[in-house]
Amino acid sequence: MQQRLFTLLAVALHVLVGPMHAATPTPTGIQPEREFRAAWVATVANIDWPSRRDLSTEEQIAEMNALLDLAATLNLNAIIFQVRPMADALYPTPLAPWSEFLTGAMGRAPDPFYDPLALMIEGA
Repeated sequence: MQQRLFTLLAVALHVLVGPMHAATPTPTGIQPEREFRAAWVATVANIDWPSRRDLSTEEQIAEMNALLDLAATLNLNAIIFQVRPMADALYPTPLAPWSEFLTGAMGRAPDPFYDPLALMIEGA
């Protein structure tokens, strides 16, 4: 399942963004100074991460690191990480419950505890 996800992500990025080795010329012929090459990491319904609701903290972190490694391999320079999938959250906040897509039950924090958003920011 995880390998399929990474393969699909790589193919989709190649099709949508194109080769990553050179900037695409604009109609005016001016090369952009910088490029925004990003991947969206969807968490709703466990689309991209985590792949299942019943993964341990260690397995979730391993999947996240694999996604970040793939992004680096594809020469991406940004990750768009969905942290509020369905009026819940993938980070500690008193304003919303923990996401059911993380632990299988809305409101239940990861055990052992970690902050997925902080980890993603640190890893990216």
